Amino acid sequence: MAAGARLALPERGISGSVKFMSTVASTLDSESRPILLERLVSDFPASAEEWSRSVNRLNRWEEEHLLVDNPSPEQLAAHRRRVERLVFFGQLCAIVAAHPDFGDFKTAEMVAATQEVLRNKLLMFHHPMPAQQAEQLLKEVFPEPGAGTAG
Repeated sequence: MAAGARLALPERGISGSVKFMSTVASTLDSESRPILLERLVSDFPASAEEWSRSVNRLNRWEEEHLLVDNPSPEQLAAHRRRVERLVFFGQLCAIVAAHPDFGDFKTAEMVAATQEVLRNKLLMFHHPMPAQQAEQLLKEVFPEPGAGTAG
């Protein structure tokens, strides 16, 4: 391509995109909106529960692939991608669970708890505590028998 030449793009204007968005918006604003919303809200708890249960499968995978001496960088990378996908889906679940039309406190609590577990997994496997800090913490939490007592 010569200097200064421009790549020719197909002339498609934005009218096609605007028509599509108008169609989507009018569909969501029409009489079908309550039915669509009702279906999404009624199906959500089962979807959120399935997402939460996927953490159990992740736990088993971690036991097999990461809770070994020197897990491979490939296994750690695969784990990070998997957890990040689960975190993303959890963020979507949290948005739905927080919406006033949803009103299912039990599911909202489950979503929040599962998100916490996933955040902890990212920290534990991908941002581990330095060994010296871990040793100090263990000494503070589990002091040697007889330490600090008058003998």
